[in-house]
This record gives sequence, structure tokens and C-alpha cells, in this order.
Amino acid sequence: MIILFIHASDFGFSIKDKAIQNPEEPKIKSIDLKNTLVCFTTVEKGDDEEIVKNGVENILDIYNRVKADSVVIYPYAHLSSNLAKPEIAVKILESLENMLKDKVKVYRAPFGWYKAFYLNCYGHPLSELSRRIRKVEEYEKSEELKYCEKFGFPSSAEAAFMRRAVISYLRKVLQPFYESENNENVNEGEMSIIYNTVDSGRPLPCINENPRVLVVFGGVKELEIPKEIKDSKNTIKVWWNEGNRTYIDVGRVIYHFILNSIKLQPPTLPDWLSPIQVRLLPVKNDLVEYAVKVADRLKNEKIRVDIDDLNDGLGNKIRRSGTEWIPYVVIIGEREAKTNSLTVKIRSKNEQRSMSIEELIREIKDDVREGQTLPLFYSKRKRG
Repeated sequence: MIILFIHASDFGFSIKDKAIQNPEEPKIKSIDLKNTLVCFTTVEKGDDEEIVKNGVENILDIYNRVKADSVVIYPYAHLSSNLAKPEIAVKILESLENMLKDKVKVYRAPFGWYKAFYLNCYGHPLSELSRRIRKVEEYEKSEELKYCEKFGFPSSAEAAFMRRAVISYLRKVLQPFYESENNENVNEGEMSIIYNTVDSGRPLPCINENPRVLVVFGGVKELEIPKEIKDSKNTIKVWWNEGNRTYIDVGRVIYHFILNSIKLQPPTLPDWLSPIQVRLLPVKNDLVEYAVKVADRLKNEKIRVDIDDLNDGLGNKIRRSGTEWIPYVVIIGEREAKTNSLTVKIRSKNEQRSMSIEELIREIKDDVREGQTLPLFYSKRKRG
């Protein structure tokens, strides 16, 4: 359900001609009102009594804030292309009216008619609003969500990178003809990135963040990612088809990959989703310059790399890399600098090998190649 709210100083309508073959029998043929909240309402496929309850809450919220004298429910099919069937739309609109009439003075324009209307909008900050009414999703904080917090969700540089990486991943999967932003009415083959304000449910990292980032694709797609995932507390919808569109929740896609990662020993993200793919550990400060040369070579191959340049022991540097799930940890000592070789700890295989830079480059699996957002030197990183 989508509702366009107009707080009108003057509003009136009168029915003219039938817009569909079997329109609703009109209870009201015309009306003239002052200081009314006009709710231009589009009923969509899948709307049910839960949506009606949420719609009533939204209407009453705005009605009380603008201090209107009445409410008008005005059927308006132009806010969505995902329309419910007429007989269902009428039932939903009737339910909306019935749930409101004990609380406010409410009028409902008949469904299925061409109508003439006039409207004068007050023009104050709340006089023009629109809301998409969705089912409220309530989630509990599970033990597994600590791994989202580990990466600083919702507001860290790592979280921002992972969202961008997932959007790039979906771009490769969906292969849109073109792309837009904040446009839910996408055409066939178009992809849009939507930033929605979440005003319901408990705020939780990854699964219920504000803003909620959605990718919307024009067309029905079947993805390899599961539609629903489960943690120890919740069943979470990740993506769904609605009308001729596919909706994908970016934060929940990240959570899906995190949940898969913690099943591994040790937990390991896919290379393409790791904010840093390679960490260089110079064992002495005078080897940092050589580490920078190695980093430059890796960056030329679009590999995300940083250098732990903290004045710390090698053991602490290795432990720090482990807690951050760095997939490839490169130890740089005097021998490596002299022989142009690398000692590489590969997290996913839980093994250590001697490699050339070229061998390390071939080892990293990343078809997405999202750019690096974290600084090269670990000492420059903002740490909580």
C-alpha cells in the first residue's frame, strides 16, 4: 500500500463516469470539506489486514500531527504498477474506512469511477507526505549479530565497503541495462538502489538498519542466494519478487555471507567481500618501505591491501589480523625482502606458504573488484 497524504484547507470531489466495468456502488457521489487530510491510496498485490492496521496507524499519526478535522480515503491507482485486483482493493479500502471510523470522521471516495476533484494544500512542512506501508518485521538480537558488530555495522568504513561490494556483486548477477537511484518504479531490465527510512522494528545491525538499502530490479529473477535465512533467533527475508520486480535487501545479503563464513574454521569471508584482502606484516620498522612497494604492486591489480605499521610484535600483528578475518596475511622479514618472496598465511586453508607476488595475485578470487576504502597504513585507521 502506498499513501500520498495532502493536508488540504479545501477539498472536494464529484463522480463522473465509470472507470472500470463493474465499479463500486457509490455511497458518496460528491463532497466538499475544509481542513481535511486527503489520503490518496494505492492498494497493491499482497496487501492484507496487517497492512491495513499499519496504514491506519500511519493515517492517525499524520492526522493528529496536522490537527485535521476529517480524513478522506481517495482510491488512487497512479502510485504503483503493482496493483491489487479491483475486488480486493475495494475490500482493503473498506477495511481502512471501518478501522478509522470509530476514531475520526472519515469519508471514502468510491472505487472504479472517474472523479473531478479540487484541492488547496496548506503548504506547511507536514502538508505533503507519502509513505509505503509494509508489514512490520520484528527481530530479536541474536548471538550471530555480534559478527556484524565486529565489522562496525551500521556506520563503519568496513560496513560501507561491504554494502558497495554487495551492490557490485548484484550488478554482475543482474546485468541491468541501466541503473538509477531511489526509483522504485523501475522498468524491465533496470536496476535501482533504494535508501529507505526504517521507522519500525528494533534497529539491528545488517538486518534492520537505517537507512535500509535495497536493490530493485525490473523483472523476476531467481538468485542463488536463499530467499530466507535463519540465525538462532530469527527467520529473515533476504530477497523477494513483487509484481514484475525483484527486491534484494543489501544488509541481509551481507548477513547471509557472514552466517556462511562462521560455519567455516576459521571463519572466512569470500575474497570479494573482505574489506582488506591482504595484510602486510613487516617484522621491523625498516622493512615498511619494502612493504609499501609490495602494496603498490598489489594495488595495481585492484587488490585491497594494508600494512600493519604499528610498533608491535609480530605475534600481536598476526593475532590482530586473525580477529579481523584478513584472508591473506603476508609476513615480511629480511629474507623475504632479499629474495623478493612472500611468506603467506592463507586463512581459508589454515596454511602458510612461500609465494611470489604473482602467485599471491592468482590465489585471490575476486570477480567484483570493488575499490578500497580503508587507509594503507593500519596506524591511520580509525579504530573504536
